[in-house]
Amino acid sequence: MSLANKYRPKDFSEVVGQEFVVRVLSRALDKKEIPQALLFAGPRGIGKTTLARLFAKGLNCELGPTSKPCNSCKFCMDFNEGKATDIIEIDAASNRGIENVREIQKDARFLPSSRYKVYIIDEAHMLTNEAFNSLLKILEEPPKHVVFILATTEPNKIPATILSRLQKFNLKPHPKHAIIQRLKHVCKLEGIYATEEALSMIAERAEGSMRDALILLEQASIFSDKNVDEFYVSKMLGVVPRERFSNLLEYIIRGDFKGAMQSVEEILGEFSPQEFAGGFVKFLENLLLEKTENLSFEEKTILLRMALDMEFHVRDTFSPRSWITYDIARMCSFKRVVDIDEISSLLGVQKAEEVKKTNVITEDPPIDILRRNFPGLSAYLESSRYEIVNGSLKIYVGDKVIKEKLENGSEILKEVFKVEGVEVILERLENEEMEKKIRDIFSQIKKDWEETQP
Repeated sequence: MSLANKYRPKDFSEVVGQEFVVRVLSRALDKKEIPQALLFAGPRGIGKTTLARLFAKGLNCELGPTSKPCNSCKFCMDFNEGKATDIIEIDAASNRGIENVREIQKDARFLPSSRYKVYIIDEAHMLTNEAFNSLLKILEEPPKHVVFILATTEPNKIPATILSRLQKFNLKPHPKHAIIQRLKHVCKLEGIYATEEALSMIAERAEGSMRDALILLEQASIFSDKNVDEFYVSKMLGVVPRERFSNLLEYIIRGDFKGAMQSVEEILGEFSPQEFAGGFVKFLENLLLEKTENLSFEEKTILLRMALDMEFHVRDTFSPRSWITYDIARMCSFKRVVDIDEISSLLGVQKAEEVKKTNVITEDPPIDILRRNFPGLSAYLESSRYEIVNGSLKIYVGDKVIKEKLENGSEILKEVFKVEGVEVILERLENEEMEKKIRDIFSQIKKDWEETQP
């Protein structure tokens, strides 16, 4: 049996988190004030189906309705063994039609063998409009012995007419610390050795889902022979260890482009460009909350913006390594930036109306003005072919990332080139030709940057 199933809560006292929902359901059972239609909404793996089953168990326990079922009566024993016939679970993803709801309507008329007949409809948002319309009638006037519990990850897709007849509970993702504590408890019972850092990495990847966290722990335990540490977890999840990003950041702060790229190449030898870029963004996000001696908050913010650019670049291009080289070069040069205005210029985000405020020599060629005031935008333009036709600047590019960047800077280009419009045209170049073109541009950027170093 998997850890996720083995450690599924047997009663409300074992439920992690969801205190409000547990309290309301428990009081409803103890006071015998039973709602006949409920909706549990929230992300995956946070306990929607588990709470529905526990509520059904409390309804039909021979001591109940009660929030503390005995686990010894016939119904509780059948429930624990998965044989309770009065709890009907329906997967709406595969039973979504009106004919399936009509079967529920016919079956609901018959009395249960216990106290209540409970229908748990999972992924309820997948029902068709016709099925919802058919379900509406029985929700309006349900038989006294029937309880409906709908569970969904997308409550916005359920019609308002249905929602108005349900008691809605919004379940929250589990906080990271709660997941870690639960994993420690499971490790102790299962004889698994796990480091704090390894469990933290698993909890972070689970994104609030306790079920996902237990599945990942089981996978890591098998992979590492019950000795779960950050090395095995990083390999399994494709998560770059924090210390490697710390080393890379030291090179970036010193402006050591060569050392930074050596560090990047070592990481890319074990992880994909996407794992590297996404992990570096997460590393810098966490760094914002920490106190650092060699970086101000503003500087960390600028580096995070550059890392987000890099993540976008490698996700949406066929040449991720070239983009990584370019973005790492930008990061290595950020310390030479003097103030916020120059930082904005480096990132290519200065507003068009600010062009008039800069000390620009209008007699200079437009491309020189861009290089001096908007180096980021000029790099994108110089990687492309452009011409002025009938008062309009036409730019021909081979990459949709570059196309988007140039379109975002169209107002600046109109001011600098003194044209009435800017049109960016996406050309379909052969991969080898485009890669060579990008490599040449980045080599020139690197050369220009190295010449500026003392």
